[in-house]
Amino acid sequence: MAFLDKLGKKIGEVADTATDKAKDFAETTKLNQAVSAAEKQITQHFIEIGKFVFENDKNNPDSPVAEICGKISTALKEIDELKQKILEIKIDNK
Repeated sequence: MAFLDKLGKKIGEVADTATDKAKDFAETTKLNQAVSAAEKQITQHFIEIGKFVFENDKNNPDSPVAEICGKISTALKEIDELKQKILEIKIDNK
């Protein structure tokens, strides 16, 4: 009987440990998801700041971000040209 008592006690300890680990895993997962959500919010805020700065400084050659604004403006013009070419292809294929 002592053997069965020890075995039962050991099984109980293992089950308790497994339960604790499962709870820890669930809590860690929940916290990681919260961190990820907060990081996404921060990224969105950075994007909003960047758009604001771009709109206010895109025509200011003395701005500390003038070079970057120029690169963005160039990319936007390229996108417009590419979209125009796509539109022309669609019109030609009708």
